Amino acid sequence: MRDAEPRGESQGEEQSPGRLAYLAELQCFMCGSLAGSIETDRKPLPPYGIWHPAGGGASQRLANSRQVRCSGCGGALFAESIEAVVRHDESEELRREAPRRGRPPKWLVEERRRQRDAAETRL
Repeated sequence: MRDAEPRGESQGEEQSPGRLAYLAELQCFMCGSLAGSIETDRKPLPPYGIWHPAGGGASQRLANSRQVRCSGCGGALFAESIEAVVRHDESEELRREAPRRGRPPKWLVEERRRQRDAAETRL
């Protein structure tokens, strides 16, 4: 009986393996230095994603990664290697803020309207 409990817990952990993300290292065309990496949820790489600078700076979301330049010489960047990684983190803050194209769904429009109305009534 006691052995059955840990197995059930381990199965619960296996059911939520994390999310699949693609991590591409970006290098400079001109000087060849590593500028950083960009994390996205699709392949081929879309222009938006989460930027991780090579110097260890804070990660930030990007609307257009094709406009990022080398910090040393200002050259254009290219994806040297793309690898699939499994992320187990629960912080969705940066991914959730990624810009989306097209019309927002009705439920999201209603939710934003309710939040805006609630904020106005507090003032």
